[in-house]
Amino acid sequence: MNTPLYEKIYEYIIEQIKKGTLMEGDRVPSEKELAEEFDVSRITSKKALDLLAQNNIIERIRGKGSFVAKLKPENNEWSPNDIPSSLLTNSKLIALIIPDFDNAFGLNLVKTIEKICLQNNCNLIIRRTRGKKKEEENAIIDLVNSGVDGLIIFPVHGEHYNTEILKLVLKDFPIVLVDRYLKGIPASSVCTNNQSASETLTNYLFTLGHKEIAFISPSPSGNSTIEERLQGYQIAYSKQGLKMKPDFLLIDMISSLPQNNEDQSGITLQADSQSIKHFIENHPEVTAFVVGEYYLALTLNNVLNKLGKKIPEDNSIVCFDCPEERFEQPLFTHIRQHEEEMGKKAVHLLMKQLNGEKIPKHTVIDFTLYKGKSTASIHP
Repeated sequence: MNTPLYEKIYEYIIEQIKKGTLMEGDRVPSEKELAEEFDVSRITSKKALDLLAQNNIIERIRGKGSFVAKLKPENNEWSPNDIPSSLLTNSKLIALIIPDFDNAFGLNLVKTIEKICLQNNCNLIIRRTRGKKKEEENAIIDLVNSGVDGLIIFPVHGEHYNTEILKLVLKDFPIVLVDRYLKGIPASSVCTNNQSASETLTNYLFTLGHKEIAFISPSPSGNSTIEERLQGYQIAYSKQGLKMKPDFLLIDMISSLPQNNEDQSGITLQADSQSIKHFIENHPEVTAFVVGEYYLALTLNNVLNKLGKKIPEDNSIVCFDCPEERFEQPLFTHIRQHEEEMGKKAVHLLMKQLNGEKIPKHTVIDFTLYKGKSTASIHP
C-alpha cells in the first residue's frame, strides 16, 4: 500500500531533525508551506503537524507556529521508535455509519466492508443511527473527535441532508457515501444504478403482459435512491409509449423507514396497510406493483392476501432486495444489489483518499434481476 501523504510529511520533518537541518526550537514549516511543497490539501499537512505534536516531536504555539520540541537527553537523536507503530504498519481506523442492516439488505455490505478493511490493515468501527438524523450527526462528531481516519456513511432518509456531512466535505475529510448520494454535496458516493434497475423491473412486468402497474415507495424527497427508482418506472412507461397514471403512485409510505423499525405499537405499519388497502380497492384495474423496498413488498403481499387476492395469479409484485433463499425460489421477483462490490468499492475509494489521490464523485454499481414466486403472465 502506498504511504499516505500526511505520513510522508511526518517522516520528512523527522528526517530534517535527524540531519540537523531543524534543531531544537527551530520553526517548522507551516501548514500552508507544507501543503504547497508537497502539493496536498492543508488538511493533510495539518494532520501531519498534529501527529508530530501528539508525539511531542514539535510544539505548536497559537499565533506563532510550530517549533521543534526539546530533544531526548540521551543522544539528541530521533529513532524509529519515535514513530508510532500505527504509522509503521500503515494501520488506519475507519468508521461505518449506517441506519441499520439485515439479511434483506445491508448485512453483506457490512461484512464486505469489514473484510476489505482488514485486508487493508484497517480497524473498523460500526455505528447504527436507526435512521435518525440526530444520531447520525452525533456519530459523525464523536467519531471524528475520537480520531478516525475516514468515514463510510449510509445517509439517513430525509428531506434535508445532514450539515455535518457537508462540513466534512468542505474540510477534505476522507468520506465515501454508500447506497445514495446527496445533491449539492460533492462527496464521493457508491450506489446501485437504481434508475436502470427500476426500469428493468417495470419492463419485466410489461413482458408478462401487465400494463396497469402501480409504484409504491416511501417519499422520494431527499432520497436519491427512491427518486431514481421512481424515475426508472416512469421512463419504462414512456419508452412503451404508454401514459403513466399519476394516480398509480403511492409514494408516502413510512413503515419501512429505519426510524420506524422500533415502532412496537405497529402504528406506522397499520397506517401503510390501510393506505395500500384503500388504493387497491379504488384501483381494481391494477394488475402489478413495482415496490421500492422489500418490507413494503411484504406489507403489500399481506394486504392482498387479506383481500382474497392470489399472488401471482391475481397480482404480480416486483421489488428491490429480498433475503436469499438457499434451497428454493425467492418470495419476490426482485433486484438484487451487488452489496459486496459496493462495499469493496467504498473501502478502496476511501483508501485512495487517505493516500491523497483524487477519486470519482459518483460510482455506479450494476445489479441482477432475480425471478421469484411473485410474478406471472397476465390472463388473456
